[in-house]
Amino acid sequence: MSSASGTDGPQPGTAHTAAMPVMLYGTAWKKERTADLVYEAIKAGFRGIDTAHMKRHYDEAGTGEGIRRAIRDGLVTRSDLWIQTKYTPHDEPYASDPSTPTITSQILASVSASIVNLCPDPSDSSTFHLDALILHSPFPEPHETLEAWSALCTLTPHPIRTLGISNVTLPTLRLLSTAPHPPLIVQNRIRRVERAFDLDIRRWVASHSSSGMRYQGFWTLTGNRDEWQKSEFIGRLASAADVERATAWYALLLATDVVVLNGTTSQEHMRGDLEGLEKIKEWRETEAGKEVWDTCLREFVTMIGK
Repeated sequence: MSSASGTDGPQPGTAHTAAMPVMLYGTAWKKERTADLVYEAIKAGFRGIDTAHMKRHYDEAGTGEGIRRAIRDGLVTRSDLWIQTKYTPHDEPYASDPSTPTITSQILASVSASIVNLCPDPSDSSTFHLDALILHSPFPEPHETLEAWSALCTLTPHPIRTLGISNVTLPTLRLLSTAPHPPLIVQNRIRRVERAFDLDIRRWVASHSSSGMRYQGFWTLTGNRDEWQKSEFIGRLASAADVERATAWYALLLATDVVVLNGTTSQEHMRGDLEGLEKIKEWRETEAGKEVWDTCLREFVTMIGK
């Protein structure tokens, strides 16, 4: 069975942890199904899991339950997985808790809870590390964002191996670029209507790729329905490679250095997306496949920019 564990270019992390896969399983909005879906995603071949310590949209504890079940059943070991979570500014319960009055204290409490939620053995979390912790969004004021980032920097390299930021604009990325541990992950929506497929941010990340910086894209299908469902070249690629249109769209995103968050709730699509990507990889090495692939990739780059 195929696995979403391939990599392109330098990766954050160390020899004792998995490299960031090119496709991660996204756990937002899974609610009470989270544990089962995380387990099924790992069973299907996903080796990267994205969650958040944010009860409104995520069940981080359920994510940990799914991971632990997969490890207990022998599907994977901890070292096979890339596990990342997020701290959300002003999220409950810490923002209104008198015992955590500052941004720094809220972050420390949130990360401690995340480690317990996601650790394979919650009774012994002292050696557990998060592969990445992502600041879910900047704070309203730049000085608040800097305070939060300084707090996160004190937690690297243990228990956090890699730091990232989500829902970010270029001025904030520039602000954080001089920090002792600048972001190595940038996770944004990638849509035509938002800064032309987030082109300014993707170009910034590409210019810093030698440091290991990676761009993670979410809402890749939901935010681009017309593009992947109606574009002629997507249909041509899908037909020639004998894969679904969504898989063809994913493959082209990966080819332009976008790490894809895939949040499907369908076991069939979990397997089909991963196996389809492997199928495209083999097909594009053939003479006929290479010609179609190169043409479609050029059209894709023309659409989303490079």
